[in-house]
Amino acid sequence: MISLFYAGAIGLFAIILSLLTVRQRFKTEISLGSGDSEELLAAQRAHGNFIEYALIFLVLSFALEIIGEVPDLAIIIFGDIFLLARISHAYTLLGGGNIIFRQMGIMFSWLVILTQSIWAMIISGPMLISNLFG
Repeated sequence: MISLFYAGAIGLFAIILSLLTVRQRFKTEISLGSGDSEELLAAQRAHGNFIEYALIFLVLSFALEIIGEVPDLAIIIFGDIFLLARISHAYTLLGGGNIIFRQMGIMFSWLVILTQSIWAMIISGPMLISNLFG
């Protein structure tokens, strides 16, 4: 159920980023692509980057939670860090912050996904090996 909460939060933030992109499209009157509007390109990339990483995060989060070998607190910490990192990244892309917030956003996103990935492989590895060779 913890991952379901983060799926909802991620869905809401994805809609917000989508609306910001649509707003830029109305301002620039560009219906396809980004033309030469840096603001529209930034809004598109903020939304696109968010979706690209959110899908990987959610798959790993749900898998780790369902397997049940990962403490609930770890799932919560991963979710909180990931959401804050992606919000920081998007905020900077949309012109609201210093580049360091974008850099920290991507680094913490990578750290969460890397940790989740390694943990998933550690959990599943012994079972795979025993099924293949056992």
